[in-house]
Amino acid sequence: MTRTMLGASLKMVVRDKQAVFWALAFPILFLGVFRLFSFGSVDTTDIVVGADTRTPAGAALVESLKGVQFLQMRVEPGLTEAAALTELAANRADVALLLTPSSAPGQPAKAEMIDAINDPIGSSVTTAAIRSVIDGTNLALTGVPRAIDLTARTARVERTTFFQFLGPGIIGMGLMTFATISLAGSLSRYREEGVLRRIRATPLPPWRFFSSVLGAHILVSLMQVIVLAVVAQLLGAKVFDGGIGFILVAVYGTVIFLNIGVIIAGRVHGRGAVEGAANAVTMPMMFLSGSFFPTSSLPAAVRPFVELLPLTHMLHAMRAMALEHESFFAQWPALLVMTAWVLGTLLLARWSFSYADA
Repeated sequence: MTRTMLGASLKMVVRDKQAVFWALAFPILFLGVFRLFSFGSVDTTDIVVGADTRTPAGAALVESLKGVQFLQMRVEPGLTEAAALTELAANRADVALLLTPSSAPGQPAKAEMIDAINDPIGSSVTTAAIRSVIDGTNLALTGVPRAIDLTARTARVERTTFFQFLGPGIIGMGLMTFATISLAGSLSRYREEGVLRRIRATPLPPWRFFSSVLGAHILVSLMQVIVLAVVAQLLGAKVFDGGIGFILVAVYGTVIFLNIGVIIAGRVHGRGAVEGAANAVTMPMMFLSGSFFPTSSLPAAVRPFVELLPLTHMLHAMRAMALEHESFFAQWPALLVMTAWVLGTLLLARWSFSYADA
């Protein structure tokens, strides 16, 4: 692939200003719309309670908390403060309530509430509700206040917000749709306009032409991921925490979808049909691979299939680096699956266009 061919192919891609515009505008629109929602304000609050239900205070407190409709309670006797902070940091709970039995007769039990709710209103409502439960429990136990003495504080933990989870997903979605639909549409247009036929009549090897086209789309995808990452970072997604490895995984995954675009263009004829086929491939993957929601929320019967999809592993690696601060080399299982997809789709793409009626 010569520099001249790459430059010519890059010009052909960039001249399609509408495709380049929507490659950036479509994901940015998603980022902006989702950023408007307050995902910290939810209908239910997950609370983990560290209390010994064999004691009167523990049993009465747990029973009273069951009456609060918006609390999803989980009881773990012997829960320590360190373990509670771990639960909050891992998003397995929004609030931890630790009950320490009274140290002497006549002394109230100590209850400490630690919340990690991002929404100030939600935090205040939850604190008020638990204080009300404590007051009711006190009266039920002794007929007088302060059988349990409650203190509340905010957890100093770093939690992943839903938008931070969403940022890499939307970036991956944008790269996939542009790579697949744009390249498939471009090759279909080249076929209809006779460009491929004229290239076959020249001494230029077909592999060099296709390499230049793929290289041009990879360069545009690199620009795309950088722009989208900057926008997502400015909106609060913290994708820059993934470092250069985040961008490398994103661009490497794009190669898979470029190959899929070649396969579609090689086996489907007609620009309308090609775009429809490309959408039929990308749309299900967009939702099943976890672009917007965790794949763990899918039915168990579907998950084995989802684990085979390339976008699933691409997003897993991107989120592991951006959200969990893992290294690029720690993503070798996902990269191994992606490499299998790169090689498999490359061979299939070559076969598809070898027999395409260009």
